[in-house]
Amino acid sequence: MGQFDCLFTKITIRKCISCSDISDTKQGRGFHINSCELLSLLKKEAANISSEYLRRINEKETDDTQSPRGSLQYNIECLARYNRKKFTELKDRDCPDISEEIDIRKLEDFTFRINKYMDENAPGQRDLKEYTRIISTYLTFIAKEPLHPPGMYVDENQKIFENGGIYYCPAKSKHILEEMSLCKYCVCRAIN
Repeated sequence: MGQFDCLFTKITIRKCISCSDISDTKQGRGFHINSCELLSLLKKEAANISSEYLRRINEKETDDTQSPRGSLQYNIECLARYNRKKFTELKDRDCPDISEEIDIRKLEDFTFRINKYMDENAPGQRDLKEYTRIISTYLTFIAKEPLHPPGMYVDENQKIFENGGIYYCPAKSKHILEEMSLCKYCVCRAIN
């Protein structure tokens, strides 16, 4: 199976990166994917997200409830708005501005980690799992933006922020040490 066989047989990225030719990559031959091909796969997957699920998350976003800054509910609302914005951005984005080679081992590990996280924290919520995985993969490997939105509080007084095109997260140094942490792949820099 060649690199484009995975793409043209409409195998989704989660199946594609777990297919047998990943082992060939580890031996220096086989499967490759660039950011444009990954974006195309993610767009196809995004098109398969349940329209009912997307309608529900849009309704929640338009409720416009504003919880107190720094509260758990505030962060949930902030993350929901960010994810919705990035999901729309992904669907509308074109490839001409990107064609960077993706490290398939990193993509495979990232996908494994996010699937494990979602299985543990949102069991049985297939649409949420796929939605989150698609957005997170897009943010990490294509947009190269934080997994959590700038402005989201990570504790009572500290939040993720951007300064001069560089993103910072006060919680990264704490969470990156966790075994299955996604912080390893987030573009945010740690603050000591």
